[in-house]
Amino acid sequence: MQKLQTVLQAIASELPGFSAAGIVLIEDGITVAALGKGPETDPSAIAAYLTGIVQSKIKAAPFVGEQPSVEDILIARDDRYYFIRLAPKRPYFIFIMAERNEWPGKIRLVVEAYQQSIADKMR
Repeated sequence: MQKLQTVLQAIASELPGFSAAGIVLIEDGITVAALGKGPETDPSAIAAYLTGIVQSKIKAAPFVGEQPSVEDILIARDDRYYFIRLAPKRPYFIFIMAERNEWPGKIRLVVEAYQQSIADKMR
């Protein structure tokens, strides 16, 4: 999984407000690869929290008539953004945690730029 770690490092280098990132299995919340800015940031703990949100979203989708597709979830808190990228027919999600001074649109563009590379390495 070193190759995935390299991708997360590349993402971090493009986002000055980067705090953490991870690639997480949806079914059980296991972190496949993770990167935190410092020792005070635990990407695996963040992944566990976000897994519950992703699982709830997937369970609710049929009740609101949503079709499976690439989808982003953005959670905005006082000091941070949590960006989650889901991809159709993939058993994982990608998350980025960034400071509020980071532009959410830029986070999305950076994740899109690396999404295929992540998919290739997850095979």
